[in-house]
Amino acid sequence: MHAFQKGRSGWTLSEKLWISEGPPVPDTHPGPIAEPPTAPSAALSAAERRQTLATRFQKARARTAELVATLSPEDLMVQTVADGAPAKWHLAHTSWLFEVAVLIPFSPGYRPADPAFLDLFAARTDGGPAPPRVLSRPTAAEIMRHRDQINGAVLHLIDALDESLWEAAESALMMAIAHERRHQERMLLHIKHALWCNPLRPAYEEAPDHPHLGAPPDGWLEQPGGLVEVGRPTPLPGFDHESPRHRVWLDPYRLASRPVTCGEYQSFIDAGGYSDRSLWLTDGWETAHAEGWSAPLYWERGGFGSGARWQVFTLYGMQPLDPDQPVCHVSWYEADAYARWAGKRLPREAEWEAVAAGCDSMGNLLGTGHRHPRAGTCHGTGPWQMCGDVWEWTGDAFLTYPGYRRPHGAEKAVPDEAVNGRLAANRMVLRGGSCLTPFDHAGPWTRHYLRPETRLSVSGFRLAEDA
Repeated sequence: MHAFQKGRSGWTLSEKLWISEGPPVPDTHPGPIAEPPTAPSAALSAAERRQTLATRFQKARARTAELVATLSPEDLMVQTVADGAPAKWHLAHTSWLFEVAVLIPFSPGYRPADPAFLDLFAARTDGGPAPPRVLSRPTAAEIMRHRDQINGAVLHLIDALDESLWEAAESALMMAIAHERRHQERMLLHIKHALWCNPLRPAYEEAPDHPHLGAPPDGWLEQPGGLVEVGRPTPLPGFDHESPRHRVWLDPYRLASRPVTCGEYQSFIDAGGYSDRSLWLTDGWETAHAEGWSAPLYWERGGFGSGARWQVFTLYGMQPLDPDQPVCHVSWYEADAYARWAGKRLPREAEWEAVAAGCDSMGNLLGTGHRHPRAGTCHGTGPWQMCGDVWEWTGDAFLTYPGYRRPHGAEKAVPDEAVNGRLAANRMVLRGGSCLTPFDHAGPWTRHYLRPETRLSVSGFRLAEDA
C-alpha cells in the first residue's frame, strides 16, 4: 500500500499515475554499457530526439517517486547520517537542480513555483556543514506537488524549446537526469540507515520470493597484462573523471572470478581479523578501534551463547546471514585487511577495468527487483558480478587520468556533485555498481570514489594477486 493516497497527499494526477497504475517502466541492462550517447544522432529527427529525452526524464522521475511509495510521511523526514539527508530532502533537491539548471536558464518567463525551495533544498557551495535538512515544513505532500509542477514545466520546455537553444538545454537536462539517478542510490542508502537505527528494525519492503542461489565457483582469471587501454570511450557520456581514454601497462596478474562472500568474510572475523594489528594499516586500525568495528555495518549476532548466529539488516528487515552472498557495507580498510589476511591484494582499477571491458554479463542493479546483493548466477567461466550487486574497492587512490582537462565552464556550473569538475582528495576508487545503482550508471569504466573509512555504501571487493 502506498503511503500517499489520492485525496490525502495532494499529489497531482500525473505523478500519482506513474506509481499506482502498473509498474514503472523497468530498467533493463543487457550488457555493461552505460547510457547511449547523448550527442544528437543523425538517425533521429528533432522530434524523435525530444521524445527520447522526455521519456528518459519521465522514467527517472517516476523511479524516484516509486522508491518512496512504501514510506510514511514520518519515514520521509528521518535523518540518521551526519552528512546525509532525509528522503524528503532528496525528493525536493533533485527538483531544485531541474529548476536552477534547466528551467530558469532556458524557459523564458519561468517563475519558481515557490522561491523558498531554491534556498531550502540547494546544494552546499562553501564546503561547510550542511544546512538543516530535517524539516517538518514544507510537508511531504507539498514537496510532491512541487515535483509534479517541475515535471510539467520540464516536459513543456522539451516540447516547446527553440531549436537554437536545444543543444545547450539537452546537455543541461541530461546532467540533471544523471543527478536524479545518482540520488536514487544515495536516498536508498540513507533510508536503510534510518530504518536500521529504529529499534523496531522495520523493513522498507517485503523480500521478493526468489530461489536461493549458491555462490559461483571460487576461481581465478589469468590475465597476461601488457599495454591496455582504459577510460570511458568517446562519445559515451559519463563524468569527467572517467576520461580521457589512455594506455596503462599491466604486469601479468590473476583476478578473482567473483566478489568475496559473507561466508568467507565470516572466516576472517572468526580468525580474529579485527583484533590482529598486523593485518591493518595504521589509519585503518585506529579507525576500527575508535568506531568499535567487529564486523561489517549492519551485521548483528542474534541469540545467545553457542546458539548465536549472525544476522544482517537489509531493506527487507533483519535476515539470516547468507554465506553465499557478496559481503557488503565494508570499508576500504576492512577490504585491505581481509586481502592481507588471505595472502592476496585488492586489484588495481586498471586491472579491474581490463577484465570488466570484456565481460558481457551484469550483476544485480536497481530495477532488477533485488535491493540486496545476491549470490551470482553461473554462466561460463566468469567473471561474475563485475557490474552490480556491490561496488568493488580497488587498491588505487583516486586521481584524475593522464591528460585530464577540467571541462570548459565547470567553474561556472551549478554547484552540485553531479557537475563535472568537482573532484576530491583522500578517496579510494570503487568500480562497477551495486544493487542500488541505476543500470545506466554502471559500466566497466564507471569510477566511484569514497573515503577509506566509508561503510554506508553497498561496497564489497574481489581479490587479485600477481601472476
